[in-house]
Amino acid sequence: MLWVCFCRFLSIRYGFPARAIARIHGEKVNTYFQVSVVLPRAKVEVVSAKLFELGCCGVVEEDISDGVRLTAYFEAAENKAEIEQALVPCECRFEPVPDTDWTLGWRSFFQPVYPSPRMVICPPWDRVPDPPGGFTIAIDPQMAFGTGHHETTRLALLGLEKRIISGDRVLDVGTGSGILSIAAVKLGAAEVVAVDIEGSAIENARANCVLNDVDAQVVLMQCSVDRVSGIFDVVVANIISSILFPLIPELAKRLHPEGCAILGGNLDREREALCTVLDRSDLVLDEMLDDGEWLCAIVHKSR
Repeated sequence: MLWVCFCRFLSIRYGFPARAIARIHGEKVNTYFQVSVVLPRAKVEVVSAKLFELGCCGVVEEDISDGVRLTAYFEAAENKAEIEQALVPCECRFEPVPDTDWTLGWRSFFQPVYPSPRMVICPPWDRVPDPPGGFTIAIDPQMAFGTGHHETTRLALLGLEKRIISGDRVLDVGTGSGILSIAAVKLGAAEVVAVDIEGSAIENARANCVLNDVDAQVVLMQCSVDRVSGIFDVVVANIISSILFPLIPELAKRLHPEGCAILGGNLDREREALCTVLDRSDLVLDEMLDDGEWLCAIVHKSR
């Protein structure tokens, strides 16, 4: 089965450098190359993470008889030696990517997704009806992470669905496409402060908030979390662990004594390290949501 990550629309939201984001929204590019390697399924996430750290802007996974064929896309060819080193001992193949209009490609893969029976995420060009007793979120991802297709986004949405109470004040750290902020409002939050250090993410989130008619309830800020003041009933952050873990003490400072934090972007192998960081930040684990190799922790302040 072929699984395409839509170039994962990576921004700082997911911890990868801005230079690694594919310019796929309505532009033609011809400077890309691809590298292919065959791996055991268990190594795909780890190798993918290494490749993204080296500037990869998207991956394709294809299940084959002897494992998974992983194809990664890069914008420039200067670091081939580093890429080969990261893939040792596996053999890899480098090839140029033909000039193409990426918009036509990724739009065909962006289909509606149902994180829960109450909510559906869809692109604005393929609207679907609200599910019974629920709502629809239209997302035009542009170059920001968050379409609802990745496990981490779905887990964070489920966490919000479990914990949002009408009238809550919410902090969304690393908002990306704005999907979690929009969901928070639709679940009953009175106000959301959404922050991201990437200007492109803030602009994308602003457009999506307007698209979903929640722009009056969402305050967007291009800044790091230490610039945010106030206390929040719910804090949500869906960010890769290397970025998330150092932020957890700052997130705890902004959490209401009776509130909860929803912390996504963690791999199962990082469970012990996550619990250690939570303990040092005086946060107590309420519930651990999981989907495949991914975890989302719902925590509260120790009392």
